[in-house]
Amino acid sequence: MGLGLPFALARLGLYGLEPGALPFALTWIGVLVAAWLGGLWPAIVVSLVGLAVGNHVLTSGGKPPLGAGGVAFYVAFTLVLAVPADLYHRIASRRRADQRLLADMSQRMHRMARLNAMGELAGTLAHELNQPLTAIAGYADTARVLLRRDPPGVEQATQMLEKVLRQVERSRGIISRVRGQVAGGDLDLRPQSLRAMFDEAAEIGLARDRQHLDLQVELDRGADQVLADRIQIEQVMVNLLRNAAEAMAETRARELRIGSTPAGDGFVECFVADRGPGVSPEISARLFEPFATDKAEGMGVGLAVSRTIVEGHGGRIWAEPNPGGGAVFRFTLRSQQGGAAP
Repeated sequence: MGLGLPFALARLGLYGLEPGALPFALTWIGVLVAAWLGGLWPAIVVSLVGLAVGNHVLTSGGKPPLGAGGVAFYVAFTLVLAVPADLYHRIASRRRADQRLLADMSQRMHRMARLNAMGELAGTLAHELNQPLTAIAGYADTARVLLRRDPPGVEQATQMLEKVLRQVERSRGIISRVRGQVAGGDLDLRPQSLRAMFDEAAEIGLARDRQHLDLQVELDRGADQVLADRIQIEQVMVNLLRNAAEAMAETRARELRIGSTPAGDGFVECFVADRGPGVSPEISARLFEPFATDKAEGMGVGLAVSRTIVEGHGGRIWAEPNPGGGAVFRFTLRSQQGGAAP
């Protein structure tokens, strides 16, 4: 509506006034501007000053000041102009205040989201790099022992050092993968052998427990080739194998089964089954959420990272009870013959 209606009302108010009353009418314009810019109280001040000036002009011209009727008309018309303008001023001020508040809240939420993302990133790196760094320390220590023998076991030490180099490359791949997730990078999808990836993952994830486990491999030879980013999927396998070994740390039956089978629609289903206590009901609904864990020293990052990786490959991951006791974690990947990757 703008200033049009108040000015139209002011123009109508000028009709029928005597020439000596013109200062009062002009005061209404000042009242309108004061109310629009400052609110009701500045408008009242302007109207009182205008009334005093108008009466002074009248008396200076030899005319009597406004009577009760004139003052009543003046006050009424002043309120007609001032109140709507004051309401507009209040609404506009409130709108500006709300906009500032929303902008401030948006900035705070953005900062909080960045802090949360940085926290998750730090937790992910700490969790994911712990395994290759542990393997590097183990291989290096073994190489040192071999080189101190008499005669030195140079060939075996060289093999250990080659494994160290592979784990260093693996660590670089993990850092690149996490950085790629933040930056929205593409996956390095290539045909990979599930058996080869599970073998390498078991060497890393079960390095300290393999001799105490009854490891059963049930990989389908006809469903061995999948489209995958090798480092990422091996990290999923390492996480699941490590969790399974830790779940059976205090159980008698330490049977660990890994396997694969065709899942239809161009996918292969992989599984890791343990005979531990199973998934706690308290966290089953949020098992794959960040920082969800029932381990005293767990970070609750591994399964969340695994879900992100598997879903990034176009598959899915889930857990279910093991009929023989324990838990079975399953995930799907596109087979090499399953068509284009996502």
